[in-house]
Amino acid sequence: MNTSFSIRKMAIGLLLVALIVAGKLAFYFHSSAVKAGEQVKQQEKTLAQQSGLISTLQAQDRKNRALAAEQQQREQQLRQQGETYQRKLRDALKGSKCGNSPMPAAVVELLQQNASGTAASRPVAP
Repeated sequence: MNTSFSIRKMAIGLLLVALIVAGKLAFYFHSSAVKAGEQVKQQEKTLAQQSGLISTLQAQDRKNRALAAEQQQREQQLRQQGETYQRKLRDALKGSKCGNSPMPAAVVELLQQNASGTAASRPVAP
């Protein structure tokens, strides 16, 4: 009877140790799961913020591309207008003796100043 009592005690002791180990393992895995859940929530929040930023950047990129295309179209239109103006000027001066002769340096200088806008506020001397 003494041996069966000690075997019973040993079995209960082993069962208690197993329960304690199982409890600690359960607590460890539960806390790990809680930490993992918090990390997932944080990552979802970060992902949502990044998705918003990406959407904003994509919208800004579309606007920038549209503005660049518009600017390029305006520049092309200005080039075409300049070329048309030069063609018309050459055609108008084609048969003119005066138009085909060199301008005096003073006149060229006045025209250049006027074109750059520096002489706009000064009266032109004859």
